[in-house]
Amino acid sequence: MATGTGADEFTFERSGSKLNWDDHYKPVLKYVFLAIFLSWILLPVYYTGVNSLKGPGQIFKTALGIPFLTFQPLPTGDLLPILLGQAPLVPPGSGGSFTGLSAWRTMWEAFPFVEYLLATTIVSVGTAGLATVAAVFSAYAFARLDFPAKTPLFILSVMGFTFPIVLLAIPIFVLMQQLSLLNTYLGMILAFTAFTLPYNIWLLRGFFEDLPANLEESARVDGCTQIGAFFRVILPLSRPAIASVFLLAFLLAWHNYLMAFILGSDPLHTTLAPAILQLRGTFFVKNLHYIMAGTFLSMFVPILMYMYLQTHLVEGLSSGGGVKG
Repeated sequence: MATGTGADEFTFERSGSKLNWDDHYKPVLKYVFLAIFLSWILLPVYYTGVNSLKGPGQIFKTALGIPFLTFQPLPTGDLLPILLGQAPLVPPGSGGSFTGLSAWRTMWEAFPFVEYLLATTIVSVGTAGLATVAAVFSAYAFARLDFPAKTPLFILSVMGFTFPIVLLAIPIFVLMQQLSLLNTYLGMILAFTAFTLPYNIWLLRGFFEDLPANLEESARVDGCTQIGAFFRVILPLSRPAIASVFLLAFLLAWHNYLMAFILGSDPLHTTLAPAILQLRGTFFVKNLHYIMAGTFLSMFVPILMYMYLQTHLVEGLSSGGGVKG
C-alpha cells in the first residue's frame, strides 16, 4: 500500500478501485453480454444452416447438432463426395444421413430458386425505392412546409401502420383485382409500399425536424430556391436516414409472406417467402431440409444489401456532420 497522509491514501484507493472496474471488469462484462446477444441473433441462421445439411429424419433428433459431430463415425474415404451429397455419411437405415449440399443443389437445379430470387429482388428493390422517394418528399413537406390541415394529414398518413396486415389483406386483394394487378410485380410493389410508407414518413419527418432551419436559410440567401435548398443541402445531410428507411422497406418487402401469397398466386409471379412453402409437399417432414436450404440461401441477398447500405450509412454520418463553406 502506498504511504502518505490518510487523505492521500484514501484518494489513491478510491481511484485505484475505480480504475480497476472501468479497465478490467466492465469491458469483460460488456463483451460477455455482447457475445450472448450475438449468439441469440445468429441462432436462427445456425439452425437453418446446419439442418439444411441433414436428412429429414435427423432434424428432429438433433436439431442443433453439427452434422460432422452428430453422425459418427466419419468414413475413411474421400470427404468431397459427402460434402456434395453424392455419398451418405452413414449407411441407409441407421436413422438418417448427412445429405451435404444436396439440398442446396436441388434449390438450383430442380427448384426455380433463381427465378424466385430475381422476382423477390425486383419487388423488394422496387418497393424500397418507391417508398423511400415518396417518404422523403412527404416527410419534408410535413417537417418544413406550412399548409392547411398539416397535422391532421400527418396523423392520417401514419395511421396506416396501426392496422394489422391481415385486416387490410382482403380490401387490397379486391382493389388489385379491379385494377388487373394481381400476379404482377407492380401490384405487389404498390401493396408493399402502402404498408412501409407510413413508418418511413414518420421516421424521416423527425429527422428533417432535427436539422437546423438556418441551413436552408443560408442556401436561400445564396440564391437557392426552396427546391434547390432541398436537393443541395437537405438531401446530402439526410443520407443516413434515407439509407435506413430504404433498408427497412427492403427487408419488410423481402420477408412479406401474406401479401405476396395473396397477390402472387401464380407460381411464376410470386416471391421467395410463399414459394419456399411449396417445398413442403404432401408431408411437411419429408422436405423439411429443402425448406431449410431455401431459407438459408434466401438470407444472403438481405445481408449483402445491409452491408452495402451500412457503408453508405457510415459515409453519410462522417461527411454529413457539417456544411462546407
